[in-house]
This record gives sequence, C-alpha cells and structure tokens, in this order.
Amino acid sequence: MLSRCANPQCSRPFLRLRQGKLFLVETECVAKPGDLTAPASPSLRLQPRRVERYWLCDQCAEVWTLVHERKQGIVLVPLRRAPTRAGVTMAEEYRESA
Repeated sequence: MLSRCANPQCSRPFLRLRQGKLFLVETECVAKPGDLTAPASPSLRLQPRRVERYWLCDQCAEVWTLVHERKQGIVLVPLRRAPTRAGVTMAEEYRESA
C-alpha cells in the first residue's frame, strides 16, 4: 500500500490518485536459496514477476522521475528540461510561428 511520496526528502502523504504521478514497476522475482528453480509445468518456467507501486507528489513529479535499475532498484532521477531560448518557452515559440 502506498503511503508517502517516493522522494525520501518529501513527507507528503498519498491521499488521491488525481494528485501526483503513480508508477507501476514490473520486476523479476529473484529466487531464494531453497526455492524450486524449475517448476513442473513448462508454462510456469517463465521468470515470475511482480508489480511494485510508487508515487511522487505533484511538487516532486514536476522535477523528478523514478527509474528502475537492476542493481540499485528504484532510483529518483531529475527530469530533463526542454531547452528554452532566452526565456522563451516552447508554447510561446509555437504561438509565434503559427
């Protein structure tokens, strides 16, 4: 169950789906020592997966995103901003050219 923003520096509680950005991350389940490694049925031999849920609040989602890295797990990464020309936004540039 989601309870807080995934940014460790933020403490905003998760209240509604309308707020912020929800991330569903599908990961492979790693076999533990002693687990069966080859199920009896060939259709079950696919690597088991699970879905993990993460949430960024509105303020954090404006500047951050979440990325899954195999060795580190979920990592908070800054969003890249579209380059602007001398303070002109892409929307203003589009309006001027239309």
